[in-house]
Amino acid sequence: MTIVCGTDFSENAAQAARAAAAIAQSVREPLQLVHVLGKALHELPGLAALYEPMRVLLAEQAEKLAAEFAVEVEPVVLEGVADERLAEQARTVQARLLVVSALGAREQDHWLLGSVAERVVQRAQTPTLVVREAASIQAWARGERPLRVMLGVDQGQSSLSALHWVETLRAIRPCDVQIVQVAWPIGEHARFGVKGPVELEGLRPDLRLLLERDLRAWVGALKGPGEVSFLVSACWGRFDAHLAQLATEHRADLLVLGTHQRAWAARVWQGSVSRGAVQNCSGNVACVPRSAVAEQAPSIARFRSVLIPTDLSPLANRAIAAGYGLVGIAGHVHLLYVIAGEHAAPPADLRERLHALIPPSAEALGIVTQLHVVDEATPWEGICHHAARWAVDAICMATHGHSAALGVLLGSQAQQVVGRANQPVLLVKAQPD
Repeated sequence: MTIVCGTDFSENAAQAARAAAAIAQSVREPLQLVHVLGKALHELPGLAALYEPMRVLLAEQAEKLAAEFAVEVEPVVLEGVADERLAEQARTVQARLLVVSALGAREQDHWLLGSVAERVVQRAQTPTLVVREAASIQAWARGERPLRVMLGVDQGQSSLSALHWVETLRAIRPCDVQIVQVAWPIGEHARFGVKGPVELEGLRPDLRLLLERDLRAWVGALKGPGEVSFLVSACWGRFDAHLAQLATEHRADLLVLGTHQRAWAARVWQGSVSRGAVQNCSGNVACVPRSAVAEQAPSIARFRSVLIPTDLSPLANRAIAAGYGLVGIAGHVHLLYVIAGEHAAPPADLRERLHALIPPSAEALGIVTQLHVVDEATPWEGICHHAARWAVDAICMATHGHSAALGVLLGSQAQQVVGRANQPVLLVKAQPD
C-alpha cells in the first residue's frame, strides 16, 4: 500500500505534501507525489516542451521530501482532469490515503464546480485528507502530541465507515476524539414525541440526554489510545456549516466525516455535508467513503429489550409470546397500552389485565417486564415515540396481514410503525379463520 498526494506546486500543495510525507513516515509506507497535466493543453503543438520544467520541479520536490522525512517518494506525472486522475490513481495503487490541499494555485468557481479538493472528495473511493494546515498533523505523526479529532456522525453506514477509519488513526498514534451528532430540534421532538414548545436556543435537557445516550450506545467502545467525548449539538441551518463551526470552536485538528458519494444530480438536489464541510471548515478535513473501509462481518443480533404493544384484544395479544421469545433469558419487555384519542377510555382494571398477559415462565427466565400506559394521538405514534425513548432493540406487534394496497385503505397501525420505526419490527399475523 502507499499514500498518494496531489500537488500543483502551490504553497498550499506544499503543506499538503509535508503532511502526507509525515504520515507516510509514521506508517512506514511509500509516498506518490502526483501532478496532473491538463491533457488538452498538453496535446497542442509546441506546448509539450513547456511541461518539461514541471516534471523536473516535481522530481526535485520529491527528492527533498524523501531526504527530509526519510521516506520513499515517487514523482508521478499524469494527464487529464485533476480530480478524476487523482481518484483513479489512488484506486489503482490501492492507496491507504489520498492527500490534497484545500486550495490550489488559482481561484475556483465554487458555485458551479467547486475546488479540486471538493470534487476529489465526491469522486474518490479512498479516504481523502484535505489539508489546510500541516503542523498539527506533523506533530501527531512525530508522536509529539495526540491529534484532536472531531468525528461528525449521523449513525448511518457512511458514519460507521468513518468511525472505523478513526480507529485506524488511533492504531497509528493516540487521538483525542470528540464524536458529534448534529440534531434538528423539530425532527428530534417529533421522533421522541416530546411535548411542549421547541426551544430556539437548542435542545431540551431531557431530549439531549436521550440523544447522547443513543449516540454512546451506537459508538460503543472506540478502539485505540486517547480520550473520547460526545457532543449533541442543535442546528437550525446547514449541517455542514454547523460542523465546520464546531470544529473551529473546539480547536479540532481534523474534522472527519463519512461520504455518501451520491451521483451528480443527487448532490445538486440534496447537497453534500462532506463537500460543504471541506468548503467551510477552517482546518483539515478527512472524508471517508463507505467503500473505503472493509465491511465488518455481520454479528448475530441479540434483542435484549423488546416493546410489545397491545389493546388487550385476542389479535393483539398474539404478539406477546413471540415478543418474549425474542428477548430470551434475562431480557427486558415493555408491555405497552396506548390510550389514543381525546375520548378514549381505558378499562378500569387495565393494569391487572396487562399483568395477566405476562407469561408464567418469564420470571423464571429472568425476563423483566414493565407495564406502560400512555396517552398519544394515535397508537402508532405511541409505539414509535416510546420505542425511541426506551431505546428498545425491537418492536413485536400483531397485524391482520392485509395486502399492501388494502393496508393503505385501512390505515394499518402496523404499516405506520414499520414505515417510521428505527428498530426492527416483527409482525405476528393472525391465524386464518
